[in-house]
Amino acid sequence: MTDLTATYSPEDNKLRLYARSKLDDETYARVKGAGFKWAPKQQLFVAPMWTPSRHDLLIELCGEVGDEDTSLVDRAEQRAERFEDRSEGHAAEAERAHSAAKGIADHIPFGQPILVGHHSEGHHRKDIERIQNGFRKAFNMWESSQYWRDRAAGALAHAKYKERPDVRARRIKTIEADRRKQQRRLDEAMQALTCWSKEGLTEKEALALACHTHLGLPRKEGDNEDFHGSPTAYDALSNSSPSLYAPRTLAEVIDAAQKHYPKVIAWATRWIDHYDNRLA
Repeated sequence: MTDLTATYSPEDNKLRLYARSKLDDETYARVKGAGFKWAPKQQLFVAPMWTPSRHDLLIELCGEVGDEDTSLVDRAEQRAERFEDRSEGHAAEAERAHSAAKGIADHIPFGQPILVGHHSEGHHRKDIERIQNGFRKAFNMWESSQYWRDRAAGALAHAKYKERPDVRARRIKTIEADRRKQQRRLDEAMQALTCWSKEGLTEKEALALACHTHLGLPRKEGDNEDFHGSPTAYDALSNSSPSLYAPRTLAEVIDAAQKHYPKVIAWATRWIDHYDNRLA
């Protein structure tokens, strides 16, 4: 789609999708289903973090994912400006509400009681109600103005906090820990694939291997239709649940393993590459 562009920012690890026109229903559903949220003030969709599937979706929609031009501090300053605008708008509205209420009150003689039964009673009561509503609205707008002013200060403070060297160091440690998890996943998948690809693998060896590697198998014809779970390699090789699953041969289990683990390896490799890029 030529009217869509995508960016990634390593500073906040977020993917952004810019649309020059309204998305069609199918594309919108896919974007929302992938975890993107619409940011109305920025006029874009943003995902809270990078994932391979989200990145693939943007590649499919946009052809490429570019670099985000604005920095974390720049975006914080833009947010702060929007918050300040809201604060000023609410403050102005508070002043208008206060002035209107005060104007009504100034026309009522000080201490003038409501003259019950007098022709002025209804008008007097209406004035009092308008004064109360006006001052209440002014108070709420002043509170709201302070809220948005605090949000503006918070946005800038958060961005500056993220730029501190000690905070950066902790972020690096977190990324390194996440990378190690994916490296372990990659190593385990490669080892499992090697074991399941052993020439002449016997059922006894496969059963022992199935005890140590949680390998899920796809459902097949003959599985219990009232039960929607899928068997593991251990279930199939030990025939532990004959009432739930149809029999699987050793060849079927090996074939499933040789299809499954390359996907795990590719997935973990993408995560590792991503973490390496973030660290760089």
